Amino acid sequence: MASVSNIFLLISNNSTANTRNVTVSGTMNFDMGEVGKSYRLEIKIFGEDRPGDNVPSNDPFGDDELYTFLWGRFLPQIPYKRFTVTTAGPQTFTETRAISDDKLDEDSGKVQVGIADINTPIFMPRADEVYAKVVLSATPSTARSNTVRTVGV
Repeated sequence: MASVSNIFLLISNNSTANTRNVTVSGTMNFDMGEVGKSYRLEIKIFGEDRPGDNVPSNDPFGDDELYTFLWGRFLPQIPYKRFTVTTAGPQTFTETRAISDDKLDEDSGKVQVGIADINTPIFMPRADEVYAKVVLSATPSTARSNTVRTVGV
């Protein structure tokens, strides 16, 4: 049965201001029965809210979907990578996207962390916790019917 493992997320500085390089890597595992079959690889970035986090009052309950990796050179791009398995065994993948700081700002706003003097509070941006979720699934089989033209229905 196809599986995905060893998922690793790396966020690094980008050469463009206000963006980060977000890299997700991992291993897809296939057995002999899956050779020749089509699969989809989906990658999403989520913000995690942990107990005790100092979250903004308008933060929705639970983890927030921040970004979906898209594939394709032309519009519309699709939210998955489609491929056919050519060999059994482990296959590594690495995908990188430049994502704006705003999208990665899971807990927006600032929080007071101290006081410099009696009239000067010290504020810092809230800490953000993000993780990648990778889904590997069989490509669904679809078919389209003929087109029927009607008048006055």
